[in-house]
Formats: sequence, C-alpha cells, structure tokens
Amino acid sequence: MSFNANVLQVLIASPGDTIEERNAVERALHGWNASRAEREQVVLLPRRWETDAVPVMGSSGQETINAQLVDKCDIVIALFDARLGQATKNAVSGTAEEIERAAASGKPVHVWFSDAPVSRDHLEGAQVVAEFRQTLEAEGLLGSYASAEDLAYQVRNAVEADLERLELAAPTGRILSQGGAEPVASYHYRTEQVPDSKGKLRTRQRGHRIIVTNKGDAPAEDFTLTLEPMDDLEVPHMLSSEASAAVCLSETG
Repeated sequence: MSFNANVLQVLIASPGDTIEERNAVERALHGWNASRAEREQVVLLPRRWETDAVPVMGSSGQETINAQLVDKCDIVIALFDARLGQATKNAVSGTAEEIERAAASGKPVHVWFSDAPVSRDHLEGAQVVAEFRQTLEAEGLLGSYASAEDLAYQVRNAVEADLERLELAAPTGRILSQGGAEPVASYHYRTEQVPDSKGKLRTRQRGHRIIVTNKGDAPAEDFTLTLEPMDDLEVPHMLSSEASAAVCLSETG
C-alpha cells in the first residue's frame, strides 16, 4: 500500500576507516523506515558519497560531493574513529568540510567519535582526531559510541529529535494533470490449489478481472475497452482458461 511522505536525505559523512559504522547507520535508517515511516509520513533516505555521488569532471572531488550531497541533504550524521581523513583546500578533512558546510546552512548535524581502543599502528591518526574533537567541542555537543550497534541506537534517537524540531508540513499526493480523464487498466486474479488426475496439487488461476480506474480530473465518457490477441492466439491469453472475464470500472477522478 502506497502512502504520501516527506523524504529527508540523510548524509552519512565519515573518513574511510568507518565502513562498519556507516553500514550500521544505514541499517538504522532503513529500520526506522520499516517501523515508523508510514505512521510518521516520513522516509529517511541514506546518502553516501561512495554510492550516491556521480563522477564528473571540472571540479574537485570534495566540491562535487558538496554540490551533489551536502547542499541537498536535510540531516548530516558524521562519524570518526582513528582517522581524520584527507585534507581539502578549505578544511582539515573532507568530513570536516561537510560538517562545517552543513552546519553553516542551518542543517541538523550530529557528530560522533569512537571510544573503542586504538591499536598502536593508528595512534598518530587518533591523536589528530582527538585534537579535531577538541576544536568541535566549542561549537556544540558531541557524541561518542562504543560499538556500531551503540551508534545505530543513538542515530535513531537523534533522528527522532530532528523530526520534532523540523516541524514538517503534511505531505501532499501527486498533482494530477489538468488534461481530463486518465483511464488506467490493471489485471487481477486469484489462485487456488486443485488436484489433478493423479491427485497432485496444482495452482490454478481463477476470477480474472480487468479493473480500469480513472486517475484523471474529469469523468471518463464514451469509454471503450478493447482486448487484443497476444502471441498469435485467437483470444487474449488471460481469457483462454475461462470463458469470460469480468471488467470493473472505478471512477476516482
């Protein structure tokens, strides 16, 4: 069953050493959609540079990500583990630039840092992350996570808080063209299990129906439905198993 909804683009921003966490956040967003989207009339759309940025020449990689993802997103979820990421011409890292750019535009930005132990091989990178964390502490409340599962739980709570603050307007359905009637046909049938001559159950189609619905903004007058043969059959294939089919007309316009 379809429903109208506001679609919010949620950018997952982080350096390349947080793949597990990025996947956990995306699963958390999909999980929220499964349990809350229809009731809240909101769909959370995860966006990631590695899957959603389109390669294009003429600008730097970060400029492309900014234009295609950062500027179009509604919420930013930023994550750091033991690496800060590669510096850009405008910030100490690409993720840092995405945080600054989104925050400057007034979008909800949530930043988490991993509390997991750091291996000796990553001590230098972790120190750089710690220094960056200190600079952000003066700009807002930061979060920390002990595991990917812990992070996923916190992300769902953050999104809930965002929805309260955003005060989204009620979603609207698609706007029908002002072009009169718009008949749309669909084919329906039911199935039943019946035994064959050897007693083995076979699936048989019954109750064939063609339902024609007027999706337009004016009555469908002088309407004609034509059934044409398919696959060189003398009658339409859907009618070959039964003597006739019911045709139902439904006016919604």
